[in-house]
Amino acid sequence: MAFLLSSSQTSFNSLLSLSLPIKQQRPRVLVNSVSCRATKVIGSENNSTNFYELLSLSPNNANINEIKKAYRSKALRYHPDLCPPPMKEESTRMFVQLNAAYKTLSDPMLRMEYDCELLGLRNDYGSTLKMDVDVARTRWQEQINGLKSRSNRRMAQKEGSRSSRIRAQNMRNKD
Repeated sequence: MAFLLSSSQTSFNSLLSLSLPIKQQRPRVLVNSVSCRATKVIGSENNSTNFYELLSLSPNNANINEIKKAYRSKALRYHPDLCPPPMKEESTRMFVQLNAAYKTLSDPMLRMEYDCELLGLRNDYGSTLKMDVDVARTRWQEQINGLKSRSNRRMAQKEGSRSSRIRAQNMRNKD
């Protein structure tokens, strides 16, 4: 008897694939990987973990250079390869938290979301009030711009028909 442990996302994907015809279902591939969910679990063990406090920063005036400098100094102190063997487990746990803090605070969009969560600006449904709309709109615009630029590069690289070259030129002129 085999058991499958999965997150809600994988369960949703498997339910979704059941509704698709067999030809449209994706083949299942088993991959051994380390989940980023471990950082969330470790971070949630201690509810008082604050990324700013973890990096010894002030939330009001921390800029990207201060975040990077604080991360590097703490990462050197808690890196699992550089710590004594009795402290290895605690150093690994702290290093994972430092990585999560750096990734969150160094990305402006993730930092804005984190700051909203930190301030408790969440409504009854678990989403931030006005910030979610602005964050989603900004991410959507970034994705659209990225897709357009990649498409333009591909069309420019391909020496296709005359119409594809004209289309690429028109797209570049629009931007």
